[in-house]
Amino acid sequence: MSDPLVLEFTASIPEKFADAVNHVVSQKILASDFVLRNRVMLKSFIKKFHSEAGTLTDKVRSSIELLDDPMTRIVVSTHQPNLFAYGGVFKKIVLLETLKNAVKELDRHSKVVNLFFVVDHDFVDESWVRLAQLPSVQHSSGVMELRLPVSESKRWQMVCNMPVPGHLVVHNWKRQVKSWIKKSTAVADKNMLVDNLEQFWQHVEYSHARAGSYADLNSFLMSRVVNETWNYSTLFVRLSETFTVFENGFTFLISNSNMYSDALRRAENMFMGHGINTGVSSSSHLHAPVWLHCKCGSKTSAKIARKNSDLVLAGPCMSCKKEQVLNLGNPENLDLGQFVHKLSPRAIPIPLLLARDLGISCYASGTGGIGYLVVGNIVSKKLGIGLPLVLVWPSRDIYKGIGQSEAAASMSTENNDLYLQSLEKQNVEYEERIKPLLSKRTERVRTGEPLGELLSRLFELKEEQREVRRKISTAEKIRNAGNLSPCFIDYAVNFGMARTERAWKNHLVKDGGLASPVEF
Repeated sequence: MSDPLVLEFTASIPEKFADAVNHVVSQKILASDFVLRNRVMLKSFIKKFHSEAGTLTDKVRSSIELLDDPMTRIVVSTHQPNLFAYGGVFKKIVLLETLKNAVKELDRHSKVVNLFFVVDHDFVDESWVRLAQLPSVQHSSGVMELRLPVSESKRWQMVCNMPVPGHLVVHNWKRQVKSWIKKSTAVADKNMLVDNLEQFWQHVEYSHARAGSYADLNSFLMSRVVNETWNYSTLFVRLSETFTVFENGFTFLISNSNMYSDALRRAENMFMGHGINTGVSSSSHLHAPVWLHCKCGSKTSAKIARKNSDLVLAGPCMSCKKEQVLNLGNPENLDLGQFVHKLSPRAIPIPLLLARDLGISCYASGTGGIGYLVVGNIVSKKLGIGLPLVLVWPSRDIYKGIGQSEAAASMSTENNDLYLQSLEKQNVEYEERIKPLLSKRTERVRTGEPLGELLSRLFELKEEQREVRRKISTAEKIRNAGNLSPCFIDYAVNFGMARTERAWKNHLVKDGGLASPVEF
């Protein structure tokens, strides 16, 4: 694409860790009174999270106090509280913590806070919120799945309103993982792997005992790994609790909703015109930049309308389907104070709010969020909001855990992808040979001609095709297991939590290539 805003944005994303460090060090930081007030307001919500999670360590306390200083840089990552989140979520935290330490080495007077926002107002229906995966050729698809059972009536609940799963559900997850370890043929001595699981599961059970919601279970678990095992000073906070921090930002976005929607529409049309799917809904410009919460525990993809001289948010609840209407009052003098607890930001406005209201220095995104950020960058320019440095760590982790090793041992050739292509070609050839014989069979049945020799040939070809299809199924399982980006349990079991962190951190410090693979 030749659009200058897109080119400028993509060119600004560092390819080397050292470039990111130098960029952050070179920034001149002095938070405005407005930004500082918001940061100070944020402190109580961060402290609340860590107190409830049992991770209010001395390092965390010290990091919280840095938010009082206008010279403090804030580096941020965000994610939903997914079930046993995949490695990439933890890698963003390691990336920013390592960045923070590198900045402090270059400038010992610098103050940097690594902040993680738990995006806990998404729907439970989002697949990764309730699904974790591990590589296993012993399972039909090559993948073993841990699932949160969700009834149809709960699908559209916000994850922060989803109850904590019962002890039996958590026990069954552990039982599945233990069975996965014990059934593996890749490792003879499984004691170390079981010990690693037990250490990790202590965090799971501790988090489960303290959690007030399903979102808490997963976010508390992340905090236990990050703040306790890794001894990081990373701060965690629930986005659903910080509405007062972003009240002014919500007001700004709603007041400028026409400009926001127009920029969003133009960006969507531009990318669609180039055949590029950013992942952003083509109708997103029709909706308000904020969600409207419903009493049932779900939310509404509201639209902004005028009612007489007032501004109104309205739309049907995604769960109970009841029409939700919120009169915001005079658009020339919006005061969201009494309503702000009913609102939460949509995906694109989140980094805009973080930049505008908290003055963050760096935002770490996963590869799945880049499309939203490219669109968000165009919107931010229109609204006069300067986005911070965006970091992406898209590197693939290269390692042989028990699932990957078992998949490799099951391969018939060194190049499974080429082998699979060859098998699929053979399958098509069998289809082409069988199809005319089936037509002949139908014709002979109609005319009463003998079928013996024809049926024998058909049976022979179908048996050969069944064998090809069996091989295809095995090759697909191997491919799926090998290509999987597994949940964090895969790392915790195979390497232990501490060794996993060291591998990621050492890659950043020694190699520094954000796109080059991380080898364990």
